[in-house]
Order: sequence, then structure tokens, then C-alpha cells
Amino acid sequence: MRPILFFLLAILVLVISLPGCTSSPSTTYLAITFSVGDAPRGICSDGGNIWVANYNDDSVTKLKASDGEVLGTFSVGESPRRLCFDGENIWVACYDGDSVTKLRASDGEVLGTFHTGPRPRDIRFDGTYIWVTSHGGSYVSKLNPSDGTILDVFAVGRYPQGICFDGENIWVANVYACSLTKLRASDGEVLGTYSMGESPRFLAFDGKHMWVTDTDSGSIFKVRASDGEILGTFSCGKAPYDICFDGENIWVADLGWRYVHKLSTSDGEILETFLVDNAPYGIYCDGENIWVSSYIGDSVIKLYPQR
Repeated sequence: MRPILFFLLAILVLVISLPGCTSSPSTTYLAITFSVGDAPRGICSDGGNIWVANYNDDSVTKLKASDGEVLGTFSVGESPRRLCFDGENIWVACYDGDSVTKLRASDGEVLGTFHTGPRPRDIRFDGTYIWVTSHGGSYVSKLNPSDGTILDVFAVGRYPQGICFDGENIWVANVYACSLTKLRASDGEVLGTYSMGESPRFLAFDGKHMWVTDTDSGSIFKVRASDGEILGTFSCGKAPYDICFDGENIWVADLGWRYVHKLSTSDGEILETFLVDNAPYGIYCDGENIWVSSYIGDSVIKLYPQR
């Protein structure tokens, strides 16, 4: 009986409240864990399935979003970190391979591997082009999604990591420069560079504002997208890392603890905190559910609202 109870508790984790956190009585999320590859990092969706980059396996795992069934595991370049979907294909930034891999989403077939410069760190699709940050080159590359050709390269700050699209512009978090760079997506012109904390990592856009994790300071910044002004700085756990927007609230993976935090976009208040697995690294909203990768647990956790 005890092993059965332990198993149920492991996959169905109720919301827990930490000191200083306020839980909403109207929302209860449950969690279920699915095994993937070794040291999972980034997560994305193709609309019906979840894709996870397995850093130490040089692979990606495709799971059915509805029930977590593994539909396939596919080899990519060396040390895959982050992924994006262009409407038909999955693109994977392969950090130690200095390349990106393009896979057909329907069956995982590799359609191409393309050199992008040293240490590609994050990757995004803006509706027309693929954008990749280069840790080693302090620039972003703009790629043609049809053939992976590098169309242009644009200098940003030192050690660029996270990248985000606001509908018109590309935003890049420069870790060692402690700044954000805003570029016009159409031509790459730098529209602004904004000082940002101690180690800005990843970004999420809520329709008006950029939300930025600052891991070293344990803070989140709310930045007005129109002019880069910081509208608020909010404490958020021990080591806020990846971040996403669910259409109403901001979600943050706290790499230093075993938790993810849900924040109000109006005032940055932590509304709820959820226990997940060790080292929550990546976080992604598929439109209904929140998916979290556990770097140490070799798993992804699906947080879903109780019906």
C-alpha cells in the first residue's frame, strides 16, 4: 500500500504555499511527470505535441501533449539547448555543435543542420525568420527557414542568451553586459540597449511588457516594450531562470529550488508556488498547461488545472 501511495503523491502534486506567497483559492493545479532524455533543457510545442531538448543525449523527445505518450526520440546536433516551431518544423539550437538542426515536426526527420557561429544559445521564430543568439560571438543570426541560410548577423551585448519577439521587434538578454538589446525584426537595426540587473537570462512578452529573469539577484524585471523603461523589480525565489506567459500570468522556473512561481502581470505578486522536480530549467505554456523540464530528474512535468 505504501509504494502505491508514494507513487500517487509523486505524480499528483498539490499546490503548496511558501512564506510570503499567496495561493488563489479558485485555482488548483495538478502535476504529472514524464520521463524524457538525459538533462532536458528547452521546451516548445508544435500545436499538439511537446518537444524537449535533451542536452546530454544530443536528442529531442516528442510527447503527445494530451497524455505525455512519447511519440519519438530523434538525434540532433551536439548539446541541444532550446527549440522553436516555425509552423511546420522544429528548430533546435545545438550549443556545442555550433549549429541548429531542423526537423520535420510530423515525423522527426532531420531536414538539415546549419552552422550558426559559436555557441548558439536560444532560438525563436518571428513568423518569417529564425533568430539565434550566439554566446561565443555576442551577436544574433537571422536565418531563412526554408534552407537555413544566414541572411544577416547583428551585434548585441556580451554573452547573449534569451531571445523573444514582441510582434515587431527582437529582444535579447545579454548576460555579461547586464543589458537588453531591442532590434527591429525587419532589418536588425538596434532600437535600444537597456541596463538590466546582474545577469538577465530569459524573456517573456505579455502583449505590452517584457518580463526578464535576473538569476543572480533572484529578481524579475517588468519592462515597458515601447521604450525599455523598467516598471518594476520583483523578488522571485532563489534563482529565477526560464519564464513564460500563459495569456494572463507570468510563470517562472526557479532553478535554485524545486519550484515554479506564478506571478500577477499587474504588480508582480507571486500568486502561487508549485512543487515540481529538482532543478526546474525550462518552462513553457502550450495554451492550457504549463510544462517544466527537470534538468536533474531527466523528466518534464505537466502542470494542468484540475477540472
